[in-house]
Amino acid sequence: MKIISSVVAATMLMVASAAQAAPVKLKFAHFWGANSGPHQDFALGWADQVTKCSGGEITFEFYTAGTQLGNVTKLEDELRAGLVDLAHGLNHLPRNRFTQATIIDTPLLSKSAYANSMTLWTLFKEGAISKPYEGLQVLALHAHAAGLIHTKGKAVRLPEDLKGMRIRSPSPAAALMLQELGAVPVGLPPGETYEAISKGTADGTIFPWEGVAGFKLAEVLDYSSDLKLNAASFWFAMNENKYKSLSDTQRKCVDEASYEPLVKKAGDYWAKWDKPGLEQTKAAGNEIIEPDAAAQAAWQTAMKPVIASYLASLKKDGFANADEVYQRAQQLVPQYEAEYLSRK
Repeated sequence: MKIISSVVAATMLMVASAAQAAPVKLKFAHFWGANSGPHQDFALGWADQVTKCSGGEITFEFYTAGTQLGNVTKLEDELRAGLVDLAHGLNHLPRNRFTQATIIDTPLLSKSAYANSMTLWTLFKEGAISKPYEGLQVLALHAHAAGLIHTKGKAVRLPEDLKGMRIRSPSPAAALMLQELGAVPVGLPPGETYEAISKGTADGTIFPWEGVAGFKLAEVLDYSSDLKLNAASFWFAMNENKYKSLSDTQRKCVDEASYEPLVKKAGDYWAKWDKPGLEQTKAAGNEIIEPDAAAQAAWQTAMKPVIASYLASLKKDGFANADEVYQRAQQLVPQYEAEYLSRK
């Protein structure tokens, strides 16, 4: 009787294992275009690694910008509801989502994409910004390099140049910065920026070089001010229940492609993604403005009250220890920036 029971138990275990290792197709949604660097390198690169590791057991179905499931404001809700299995979104859209991670958006804090991304990931691992992600299997957090202000018709060289200008804002931090400097922040999804500038409903936008290429903005811009004022950050996560439903070997493949090894790729990825935007801007004959020492000092002075206002706004939104996390980020960013520069 014991032998029969053992055989039955072993058979049931084999059947269960086989069921767990069944092929699975995962729905992966994000808001970038199918031809963009983030899709081609980040999304497809990660997915290819997982597929190869799993021996083809895990495959993917993508939903990009312009598709029903590729709306940047709905990605978190879709992921939590199980409408998609994986999503790659912006930390501040919709407003007040993943507020803690937007500490990296604080003006003048950010440096390279590598430093910004590793700072976010360290803060996440330390538990400083992790609470809003509970219920998700977070695979990576990352951010682009300190961005630029791109404008049409009028150059931005000093803080006072922004007065009265209508600038597309990528984040609450950028919107507050613009407002404090006398500009009018314009809230638009990234994909609507080209039309807004071409029609004159916006005078410019805040984007890294990647955004200039991704949305063909060199065609409608005149100036790009490389002020390195701020960054925006992104999350990449899997539906927690879907992650747990994978077999042990399938989960291992997801794990090996994710977390710190993936975050560390951000620096090289963004350098690659930014290059076409810079080249297109030069080819269009647009002026690229690099602030001299006097201009840098003017921006530093102008940003001091903006930084205080932004941290106060984070605390108002429920991020009680924003000052403490900001101080920790101030330690981490230069540390990872030095690490990145030593690798180049």
